[in-house]
Amino acid sequence: MTSLSRRINKKPRRSKIGPLALALVIQLALLLMAVFVVVLVPDFKEDPEFVARKKIYLPQKELEHKVALAEFQNAASSPMQLERISTSALLPDSMPSLPNLPKSEFSPIERNPAALQSDALLGQSGVLGALQGLQTESSSASLFGIEDQGQRILILFDNSSTVWNKASAAGVSTDAFVQELALLIDGLNANTLFGLVPFAQQVGTFRDYMIAAGARNKQAAKLWMRENVRSSRKSTQLAFDVNGIQGALTVAFQLEPEVIFIISDGDFQRTKTDQVQGGDVPWEDVEKTLRDLTREYGIQPRIHFIGFKVDEDAADAIETITRRYKGKFSDFSM
Repeated sequence: MTSLSRRINKKPRRSKIGPLALALVIQLALLLMAVFVVVLVPDFKEDPEFVARKKIYLPQKELEHKVALAEFQNAASSPMQLERISTSALLPDSMPSLPNLPKSEFSPIERNPAALQSDALLGQSGVLGALQGLQTESSSASLFGIEDQGQRILILFDNSSTVWNKASAAGVSTDAFVQELALLIDGLNANTLFGLVPFAQQVGTFRDYMIAAGARNKQAAKLWMRENVRSSRKSTQLAFDVNGIQGALTVAFQLEPEVIFIISDGDFQRTKTDQVQGGDVPWEDVEKTLRDLTREYGIQPRIHFIGFKVDEDAADAIETITRRYKGKFSDFSM
């Protein structure tokens, strides 16, 4: 009984390792949880960034700018008002009278319009001459036996009825006259300038400028001569005061020729004006006109004269003029 009672009264012992291990496991779990929260849990928040718009809206500054712009536009649109300056007190009551000035007529025609013509420019530069195989030198010219040479050749011919009658009586018909002028023109080099001036009482021109002696200009001049050599219709834009031979010489000097051939019977007429009387032209007036033109234009061309049945007094005056201007005189009296 005694051993049985001991066995019954004896209680089993509890182990202390189990609770300790459980406590350690719990602490380890808490530690791992803390590490996960503090260290391993990622931070999903982005770092702050400074962002500014390209256009900053400043209400007050924009308003001030609009106000200033409106004021500028108003000031610019309205002209500045200036008070009229009065100088009446500084001036006398009446202006002094103008001095007497010499009369001068304005002429819009240049003295050397040939410089504006392409053919003339080509002729002077020798381009047309080179194209046609011609020398760029002065051309030789022969008219009714009178020979000369130059680069600017002008022909003045009197186409009044008396001249044609005397020329016919001397054996020079209209066709022969035209042929003689055509031969002169055909013999010119392309760099030579030429012109034609018909006159009686009225004065005209083939062109109001010298033209280059190219093939096309030569053909046009010869055609014009055949159609107008005896025509009474003459026109020119070049200025002259007195018609007749004086007007023809005035037109001729405006073309600035180097050589002038004059064809006439030496019996010139003109229309009455405020400066001169009408009718026959005195040779003294012709000589005075030549002297005035020489001084005005600064040139002294050689002047040749071809006459048809020129009377003795006129022949003496023509001899004097042609000798003074280094020209020749030829008279067809037979």
